[in-house]
Amino acid sequence: MNTQITDAKYVSLVTFRRSGDRVPTAVWFTKFGDAANTYCVITETNAGKVKRIRKNPKIEIQVCDIKRKVNSNATTYPGVARLVTGSEAIAVRKAIAKRYGITYKIFSIYNTIGSVLKRRNSQPETNIIFTLND
Repeated sequence: MNTQITDAKYVSLVTFRRSGDRVPTAVWFTKFGDAANTYCVITETNAGKVKRIRKNPKIEIQVCDIKRKVNSNATTYPGVARLVTGSEAIAVRKAIAKRYGITYKIFSIYNTIGSVLKRRNSQPETNIIFTLND
């Protein structure tokens, strides 16, 4: 397990457009399951990163801050992502909630209110599990 990644609060999750252009997004994440180098991310079903992963599961991550600022000497970790729904998506949400605590609860309340007001996506949850290359 990579402690530089595991100890970080945010990572820049890089997905790729059809053109090959990199698209970085700062995300919450946490270790997921028992497999080495496997992590998870919560997201909205209609998020651009979900659409890009459907077309190309290749990803890269780097440790970053909430504003997606990556240190110039940060290591890039390549990997492969997969989209999950149903019980796996619920397990991802629980893992993120456990790691981020009250911050996650506030975020969750915001999303719920947004869904009620039709300002947020109300589609079934889709989340991301990714495994970094050894």
